[in-house]
Amino acid sequence: MRRRALLASAAAASTASLAGCPTPPWTDDPTEIDGAEVTFRREYDGEIDVTGSGGNDVAEVRRRLDGDPPRLVVAGSLLDGPRRCYRVTLFEAALDEGTLRLRIVAEDDPDSDVNRCSDVAEPHPYSVAVAFPEAPVPERVVVRHGDETVLEERV
Repeated sequence: MRRRALLASAAAASTASLAGCPTPPWTDDPTEIDGAEVTFRREYDGEIDVTGSGGNDVAEVRRRLDGDPPRLVVAGSLLDGPRRCYRVTLFEAALDEGTLRLRIVAEDDPDSDVNRCSDVAEPHPYSVAVAFPEAPVPERVVVRHGDETVLEERV
């Protein structure tokens, strides 16, 4: 319990804002942004059906618009750093002007107990589920891995 509290306070101090709300990057718990509920996980279910521009970083949108509430799921994989020493984080999420914007970054893994990491880059899978109980479904989704746009798609 104390460990979760420490992680939560560290997350609150070092994260980007989601429409004025702090985003805890080290959690799978839902986060509210402008009437939408965002859940970030360091995994995805199944295979990703797209290839990246360079074959490394990929992302795709899975539409679940008939659900109650309607939702979008972005599944992706970021190729950066060794798996044991780095992990992906939802660094930024925003819902504005009809666009859902997500930015995923790789960061040092504070849970890693490895002193020396392999130099081989590893893919880091993730999924971001966004439910829209009180917000309209956006017209577009933009996903960035660090500073590179890997997905820009109409819903």
